[in-house]
Amino acid sequence: MDGVSCLIVGGGHVALRKVKRLLDQQAHVTVLAPEICEELMALSREKRISWRKAFYKAGDASNYHFVVTASGSRKVAETVHQESLDATFLYNSADFPELGNCFLPATFETGGIRFTVSTNGRSPAMAKYVKNWLAGQIPPSFGVWLDRVGDIRLELKEKLKDSHAREDFWHTVFSDRIMDLVLSGKLDEAEECVRHATGCIGTQP
Repeated sequence: MDGVSCLIVGGGHVALRKVKRLLDQQAHVTVLAPEICEELMALSREKRISWRKAFYKAGDASNYHFVVTASGSRKVAETVHQESLDATFLYNSADFPELGNCFLPATFETGGIRFTVSTNGRSPAMAKYVKNWLAGQIPPSFGVWLDRVGDIRLELKEKLKDSHAREDFWHTVFSDRIMDLVLSGKLDEAEECVRHATGCIGTQP
């Protein structure tokens, strides 16, 4: 979403959540609403978003690549839905999900690994719950292991030129046996096992 022009219709707390997420992705955000909450007002004062103080009217979505409705007005959502069909822009309806043509899944990142949870718009609250539950299940060792694997791969880049050897390497690195060691925090032992197995890769008949 870096640099993508986005329109958020609505000025309440649901709109605020959407705005914050888009700002995290470096999007260019405009909020269209007659009134906005204090946090959105602060973002407007800081010039982090643009605020158009008005009700939505037909055609307001033109010239935007991504549009979100969060005003609670079905009439507005249906209008934007029709316009999205005519102008083919991406439309996420936070208030009436069935009218949108795309969804914003719940996401989190840990250790350089990004996880995404979606209920296809049926229940953002459920997606958020599962996201938070998953975040508590992913051990920090996953990210550390990912870094180690990257280092090992660079070391073996010249050695494992054959595609089958590289495939065997990746199967070994993320095998159940190795990942059980990683889950237990035994990363040194996991690396030792990988390096031993790697010495046999490409040498077997």
